[in-house]
Amino acid sequence: MKIILDCFGGDNCPGSAIDGALLAIAEDKTLNVTLCGDEKTIADYLIGKTYDNSRLSILNASDIITNDDTPTLAIRRKKDASMTVGLKTLAQEDYDGFVSSGNTGALLVGASLIVKRIDGVQRCSLSPVLPTMIDGKGTILVDSGANVDCSPEMLRDFALMGSAYMKSVCGIENPKVGLLNNGTEEEKGNSLTKLAYQMLKETDINFVGNIESREMFTGDVDVIVADGFAGNIALKSAEGMGKVIFKMLKKYITEGGLRAKLGYLLLKPSLKKLKGIMSSDAVGGGVFLGANKIVVKAHGASNAVAFKNAILRAGEMAQAGLIEKIKTALAKNAEDNV
Repeated sequence: MKIILDCFGGDNCPGSAIDGALLAIAEDKTLNVTLCGDEKTIADYLIGKTYDNSRLSILNASDIITNDDTPTLAIRRKKDASMTVGLKTLAQEDYDGFVSSGNTGALLVGASLIVKRIDGVQRCSLSPVLPTMIDGKGTILVDSGANVDCSPEMLRDFALMGSAYMKSVCGIENPKVGLLNNGTEEEKGNSLTKLAYQMLKETDINFVGNIESREMFTGDVDVIVADGFAGNIALKSAEGMGKVIFKMLKKYITEGGLRAKLGYLLLKPSLKKLKGIMSSDAVGGGVFLGANKIVVKAHGASNAVAFKNAILRAGEMAQAGLIEKIKTALAKNAEDNV
């Protein structure tokens, strides 16, 4: 698999991005990674590093799209930015995927305008895989923030694409699909979710009904369908609560005296494992489902481990033939509705 990595634009770039690439090619011998960005800066950073140089290359780009840039203007005007150059190379040449921790809006615009959307897809969806209570099982959230205003048809497409992901990448034969809502009853929700509910019932997927945000991490469903507004609020609320719980736990252990500290020492391995599973570093990033090739958005503050996992995830999706599986699912749905 050939993956392009945008080495600039994120908070910890280029160092963490490059280190993540080195970790990725060391872990997966089938991967080839192209580092996109200022050639001299990247080459200087690689001095003294040990790696397989037959599977690591550099694609020069002299400019950077920052988080302060307006997404559409940045993609159109910053022709030599690492994100723009990387996406153009992905679209025009024999590459399988692209990873960036840069400006989310610009990456969405670039994925839509440069890489292009799959025929019939109205909007690309930013779709991270969330950890669950079941060991080794994840749930994909489609959409987590790319599209704040959606139509019922878009939510149907999100469900089809999310199902195709879980089938091809995770090997789940008949993924359970739930619609994020403010109640589990069929009549609950606003006009969008009510219309989407009826449409999902008639779509060739394993739709199990509405779910509430408190069920996002239980593993009861494999695909969570949401408009980007609700999905983003639910995801960030969960992230914030997780951070608060760990901070409160640390505070009470510190204040709890000897008994609390002894208890912490006994629980430390379990707490460390839990923190690792819930960390965004383990997730790596979210894929823009609906683009013609694999485009992965890593967290803006990604460290080397997060970049490694994002690159590995991009390779896994390409290896599984995700794009073709999505095209097949969408085409079959279109035929069924003729």
